[in-house]
Amino acid sequence: MPGVLSPLRARGRPGRPGLTLIEVLFAISVMAVALLGVAGMFPAALRSVMTGGQTSKATMLAREMVEMIQADTFDRLDYDYKDFSTSSLLPELMKDPPAFTCPVKTPPDPGGFVGSAYNKRKWTCDMVAVAASSKTPDAGQGLAEGIGTIRVVCVNPNGTINSTVPCPTELRQVTVTVAWTSQGSRSVSLVTYVTKTE
Repeated sequence: MPGVLSPLRARGRPGRPGLTLIEVLFAISVMAVALLGVAGMFPAALRSVMTGGQTSKATMLAREMVEMIQADTFDRLDYDYKDFSTSSLLPELMKDPPAFTCPVKTPPDPGGFVGSAYNKRKWTCDMVAVAASSKTPDAGQGLAEGIGTIRVVCVNPNGTINSTVPCPTELRQVTVTVAWTSQGSRSVSLVTYVTKTE
């Protein structure tokens, strides 16, 4: 019958490859949804990497102070480090002219520091390194908005805290904490025991 389309013609010509417009639009929309899902993972991954980097810096700074305390003399431990905070030295570092500059000098340099005075100032400088600012928290140095604290307590040989003053034992528990607030309030603490060996 003339004028009636055959089923073969209604479906298209055989042997002619290609996609219809609807098939192309459907493929593009599926790919767009998949790419949006992948793109949504990048901000979370970046936050995770930055948090991990800051935690690594804080752990390294805490370990640095633990090692300096262990290398210092036991007799000065209570007096020099008990309840120390880097925030107590920040005004000295920021005043004009500063009471000390970074990097901290050791004798025989003029104005150099020795022992715990050097350790505390060096730790403060390392904490607030010039490159560590809220604009560049991943600069590799310092810890943006970081504060370090040290807690020294008298410990009995059985491990219990002894609150007697002066401490009757020759064992101290030292807790070094580094806290920062650049991405929420976080902290890292390391605990070590120091005993008199002399």
